[in-house]
Amino acid sequence: MLNFPLIYKAVGTLLYLEALLLALCLGMGVWAGENNPAMFGIPVAVAFATGFALRWAGRHAENRMSRRDGFLIVSATWIAFTLIGMLPLLVGGHQPRVAAAFFEIMSGLSTTGATAIDDIDALPRSILLWRSLTHWIGGMGIVFFTIAILPNMGGGDLKLFSAETTGLKIGKLHPRISTTARWIWSIYLLLTVAFTGGYYLAGMGWFDALNHSLSTIGTGGFSTHTASIGYFQSDRIEWVSALFIFVAGINYTLLYLFCIKRRFGEALRDEELRLYAGLFLACALAITGILHYADGLPLGDALRSAVFNTASMQTTTGFTDENFMTWHPTTWLLITFVSVFGACAGSTSGGLKCVRLLMLWKLTRAEFRQMLHPHAVLPTRISGVTVTPQMGRTLLVFFTVYGLLVVLSAIAMSAMGLPLLDAFGLAITSFSNIGPSMGHVVGPLSSWSSLNDATLWLNSFLMLAGRLEIFSLLLPLTPAFWRDE
Repeated sequence: MLNFPLIYKAVGTLLYLEALLLALCLGMGVWAGENNPAMFGIPVAVAFATGFALRWAGRHAENRMSRRDGFLIVSATWIAFTLIGMLPLLVGGHQPRVAAAFFEIMSGLSTTGATAIDDIDALPRSILLWRSLTHWIGGMGIVFFTIAILPNMGGGDLKLFSAETTGLKIGKLHPRISTTARWIWSIYLLLTVAFTGGYYLAGMGWFDALNHSLSTIGTGGFSTHTASIGYFQSDRIEWVSALFIFVAGINYTLLYLFCIKRRFGEALRDEELRLYAGLFLACALAITGILHYADGLPLGDALRSAVFNTASMQTTTGFTDENFMTWHPTTWLLITFVSVFGACAGSTSGGLKCVRLLMLWKLTRAEFRQMLHPHAVLPTRISGVTVTPQMGRTLLVFFTVYGLLVVLSAIAMSAMGLPLLDAFGLAITSFSNIGPSMGHVVGPLSSWSSLNDATLWLNSFLMLAGRLEIFSLLLPLTPAFWRDE
């Protein structure tokens, strides 16, 4: 049966982390001279008090965690973080609609980057920092962060790690999950600092540089300006951003091997990394050609825009410099394809991940070979790792559930009055945590504020399901989950 005292204790501990992050934004507001301390003071108090109450309720918890406990802790934590995280928007009056405020913070924590706020430039610095911090903490994972900094939580480090990364796993760099988490977070922090410095040297102010660095490393896409990266009107910033975004889409295990261990050959031989880079180059060059020859852009501008937008959309970061819905329709298909499959597993990007595309291709090829040689033993391997029948079944279930949820959600949004293109665009964007949407009602540069509350709630659910890669969120919704073992 579920160990509820341990669940209360774990979620309560995690809410202390949110209280700390909200307190940082409160400090930013005080430093910036904002005269509304309640905007973050109340959420800090709520987060701390709720965390304390849950810790008290779980003070006698048995030091035992099952897989079901882990799944419930992860789902409850993400929802609790969003509910408390939306309070600054409501208390400060920057988003009066509860559905839109919940959507905004869920979009931040899930690193989707879609916004329901019309005028980003009018927001105070404390709110802008909070939005960016949601990307930063959500990108690598709330629970994964806590595993790195806190002692063993009920012997359940591995179960929590598995529950928050239910898809294809980040490689273990050490037998202890907590040690692996610390190494990964060390690289994450190092890249955050490096990206901040790079943006500053490219021409951003320090505050813009910090916020865009937090959004880039989390592959989120929240900007400090309504026009996103296009606000700066700087080719240099776009090239620098494209480079940083591409790096953020690489598996952190490979970044560890490359940056810390200096095992360059091993990292570069990774098949998923090669597919990721290959898709990026192919898509960027194809779009460059289309923009130059079909739309008449100068070659230099076409190359810059293609590289930046391909990197931004493939990694599901979602920074924008222009409305790509005005480009040739062929580019929409290319951008949609790389957005849906995303970047590497073990990165902060959304989407299905390149390794799933690679696995699908290799399993399909192996099936054809097996038909020709029915008695042969033909193992399928990816970077030396054998793809087991269980992995193949999980892949099938993942694609099936993904397709069903996208189609059913699109039908529901179409019934709410949205055109079919927009309905599918919103469903794919939310579920794949992309950010900019393909559509005419809500396009790449549009706010989602025009959508009704029901549509925003549905897309919030899709964003969380996509971020937790479906299973962690859906399992607690099944009757079998609540039955005693």
